Amino acid sequence: MSPTGSRLTTDPDVTPKVAVVGGGLAGLAAAVAAADGGAQVTLYERAPRLGGATWSFQRNGRWFDNGQHVFMRCCTEYRAFLDRLGAADQVAEQSRLSVPVIRPGGRPASISRTGAPAPLHLARSLLRYGPLSVGDRLRAVRTALALRRLDPDDPGTDEMSFGGWLRFRGESDQAVARLWDLICLPTVNLKADDASLSLAVKVFRTGLLDDADSGDLGWTRVPLSALHGDAAARVIAAQGGTIELQAPVESVGDGPSVKVDGQRIEADAVILAVPHDVAGRRLPPDTVARQTELADLGISPIANVHFVFDRRVMDVPFAAALDSPVQFVFDRTEAAHWAADEPEEITGTEGRDEQVLAVSQSAAFDEIGDRPAEMIERYRSALADLFPLSADAEVLDAVVTREHRATFAGRPGTRRLRPGPTTAIDGLFLAGAWTDTGWPATMEGAVRSGNQAARLALDHCHGADALMPSGQDQRERTIA
Repeated sequence: MSPTGSRLTTDPDVTPKVAVVGGGLAGLAAAVAAADGGAQVTLYERAPRLGGATWSFQRNGRWFDNGQHVFMRCCTEYRAFLDRLGAADQVAEQSRLSVPVIRPGGRPASISRTGAPAPLHLARSLLRYGPLSVGDRLRAVRTALALRRLDPDDPGTDEMSFGGWLRFRGESDQAVARLWDLICLPTVNLKADDASLSLAVKVFRTGLLDDADSGDLGWTRVPLSALHGDAAARVIAAQGGTIELQAPVESVGDGPSVKVDGQRIEADAVILAVPHDVAGRRLPPDTVARQTELADLGISPIANVHFVFDRRVMDVPFAAALDSPVQFVFDRTEAAHWAADEPEEITGTEGRDEQVLAVSQSAAFDEIGDRPAEMIERYRSALADLFPLSADAEVLDAVVTREHRATFAGRPGTRRLRPGPTTAIDGLFLAGAWTDTGWPATMEGAVRSGNQAARLALDHCHGADALMPSGQDQRERTIA
């Protein structure tokens, strides 16, 4: 039975009211799912735009994303979210995984798969991977098979670093830097030496080793704001929901309720979908287990440097780099020239010779505070080493974007700090890539958390007590 004061909507003719706090991917997914479930949704976002860490802006007539985001075929809930938004045709997806790997003066390599079943689909690529010695390649195959046997949900795997485990397996420093970090950095947003083994196992097993096609990559062909925020806003509005921008929620509390501009607004359920360092300040004390330790999840920054060249200098959609300051570089020309007033058409590069490249740097602790001019010069020079055609090209524009608090830091021991979706307040739920999704801080994790919070909120609104523990039971479940 629900505690006194909880307002359950058991009458099928009464529409439950669900408040969603936060307009990032988790909040958008929660709002869409709750609206699809028949709730009257109000979404509150403190910023003047939706999208959270996935947003875009215009500069000199071109669109730029704040950062580059890719997804894998195994990101099933994120891909379903795009389908629901009617945006699936605005992304590109590989038919087979292929990641070009380049280095100054070195022969190009790749991480790719064949049509063989898992885990044989990667064997040829690993055995032919030129940046590693023959011995390192053979060890990499054995290490991949060992990863496949680990359980990401085993608490013991979260207490060890991925890099420590790799070195225990005999992996060399060169192998860690040239192979394992190549995948760990963009997915966990930490180097292998700093990352939780549990999160690395999740990435490698779910994304690369368990199913042959799970690692095939996808990316947006339009600005991220159009793909996520704008599309979700249309769906929410079509379902009768309301979006309040520049509406900072001061706190959430019993009722459940939200406090906006000093006014307490009650709802049948509230979903708090804000970053972990913000959530701890919005929640009443002791609402979730280890609440005072949420800050210990830490943060990991991402920096991006965008270049507009007067000609084409790169002939692949994206590439990873070794022996270079560059980690990954993406061709964003098509999205840069997207026509906002013609959303059904992607204008691409017709009639344009320029190329827009985005250099994406994960775990950018050492350079997040650097001056933009320094970063532009550093990566302009690095791109010339990687793509000789860019050395003679003119830079028409260059801009730096940074996400100082892009993700939580998935270090060893952080799994126990990530709360589940339920709280000690009846009708209040949590969402966010930082919650205990079992995934790193990815778009898939964010959408999964939003969907789960919405399901629990709808169950609560309709009195499904058996599915949604309340009060002390919720607290004990969170602690467990």
